[in-house]
Amino acid sequence: MAGAQQELIVRGEQVERVFINYRDDKYVVNRRYQRKLIWTIEEKQSFIDSIIRGFPVPIILLAEPLGRQDGTLEIIDGMQRMNAITSFIGNDYAVSGGYFDLNTFATTKDLLDRGVIEQKTPILDRERCLAIASYPVPLSIYEAATGEAVEEVFRRINSGGRQLSRQELRAAGATDAFADCVRQISARVRGDTSNSDLLLLSEMRKISITNRELEYGISADGVFWVAHGVLTKDQLRQSRDEEMVADLVAYMVSDEPVPSRTELFDDYYGATFPMTATSKTRFDSVDHAIRKRSIELVDLDYQRVHDALILLLGQSKTTFTGLVFPNGNGGNPVPRYFQAVFLALHDLIVRRGMVVSDSAGLIKCLNDCGKNIEIQDGGRWGAENRGKTVNSVIGWIQGFFEDDKNPDPAKVHWVTKFQNLLTNSKTEQAAYDFKQGFYTLSPTPTFDEGSFDKIIETCAAIANIGKGHKGYVLIGVAENAATANRVQEVFGVKPLNHGGFYVTGVEHEAQRSGKNLDQMFQDITDRISRSKLSEPLRSYINSHVKCVQYFDKTIFVFEVLGQESPSHVAARWLERQGAQVKEVAPEQMGALFDRFK
Repeated sequence: MAGAQQELIVRGEQVERVFINYRDDKYVVNRRYQRKLIWTIEEKQSFIDSIIRGFPVPIILLAEPLGRQDGTLEIIDGMQRMNAITSFIGNDYAVSGGYFDLNTFATTKDLLDRGVIEQKTPILDRERCLAIASYPVPLSIYEAATGEAVEEVFRRINSGGRQLSRQELRAAGATDAFADCVRQISARVRGDTSNSDLLLLSEMRKISITNRELEYGISADGVFWVAHGVLTKDQLRQSRDEEMVADLVAYMVSDEPVPSRTELFDDYYGATFPMTATSKTRFDSVDHAIRKRSIELVDLDYQRVHDALILLLGQSKTTFTGLVFPNGNGGNPVPRYFQAVFLALHDLIVRRGMVVSDSAGLIKCLNDCGKNIEIQDGGRWGAENRGKTVNSVIGWIQGFFEDDKNPDPAKVHWVTKFQNLLTNSKTEQAAYDFKQGFYTLSPTPTFDEGSFDKIIETCAAIANIGKGHKGYVLIGVAENAATANRVQEVFGVKPLNHGGFYVTGVEHEAQRSGKNLDQMFQDITDRISRSKLSEPLRSYINSHVKCVQYFDKTIFVFEVLGQESPSHVAARWLERQGAQVKEVAPEQMGALFDRFK
């Protein structure tokens, strides 16, 4: 039986209007099914050249989701093209040797005059710029669309597989526990996490992997998989990292070793067509295993192992491939060697509840171990052979582990988690704030009462973004390089740099005050309890404040959650405007309370 007829509007929208809508935050991307920005500069230039020549271009499909009140349109098909248009107008790259002339139409001229966009040279001639601005981009708008329908349309458009990789097609719109878990873990490892699945098109560049000559937010060379020689940049672009995570997670949650082969991924994602009884059994089995442990705990299990490996590699001062194959891998499939080591660590750390007792010995044991690990050749890795390989690695390294005397199911070093929070702050600035510490940076540092009051005010302002909205204030991260340098001058502490953030930690402040970190933590929680922050937010923050370890730095994390109604500090109602905390004007109080209905 056919479904209800949906309203479909097709129209030509001039490039100028597309750019105006883009600047007005009208276009959003749903990361549940959309891939990252991956077009090369040559692909972008070719597309803009087609517009200049007046050639027809493929239609861009947008959706107006049912019930969405903010007027935004979700991009179903055409994200790469939309980005090519808006980033060219914004002077991110040149076409035919010239940059778009920002004086071509009123919006870009205003942005130029206000210094929002800088005009790069040489400038493309006015005739071609006018041709681009007036080109009618074919848009189709799918009105009153349900989320399920949007995801199904996306899958059908891309089902030919010519544009999306096989893994991207599997993951597109998949909503089972296994797919959600793999997507969540993969984003954490890549470092392209975001606070929400819905992201403005303008924000996608901040969490996309850098392409040659295109300055996106995350450098491909710095992504774990590439940095450690496990995958190539092109494999990362094709989402092979998610296949790797899927392979690892399926093994982690299964009671017995499972084989590794491409066809199994289709079953795990429910993407096998037609679905056979065997495929259905396999899908149900892995989905049940994830739900039984919970997505959150499987994610945490993976983080614990991943962070232990990062700390180990940091101590060894080499990459994973450099450790396992110091003389070169000789064409051996590095991903399978990585799986063998990772799954052995998972068995010891998660299943047996052990911790590393001799990291130097463990590093020595793993050095050049690739020559001794037996890996099955070919496209398939049988369950028996895979299990045997993992067990052999466990046998070599278990002597460098001991039982964890202080077991904690939530134990994690916060290496990956902390880096994810830093990345998230780039796309949702209002929900994050950073402070270098609790102490002043004067020649004789003392506890900064005024700064602590501002931290409490910031917590209230973040909570007032809306009910259930989560944010963080991170103490031990300098706001800029100048502040980090000042911390180093006063305390002699060298910061860690990650993605333009300067992690200073707070240990030096505890030492200056004559306290250990436990005493400092107690002091901070006491201060939160005595603060004038309204309930129930005050109790929430006090019970969720964390003292976490990032390599050799300790950071205080204030977790904030929007309550059922607005929060205040001493009867002052505050909100975030960008990175600033402002008092809510009397005439805006109604709007504040409307956010919590």
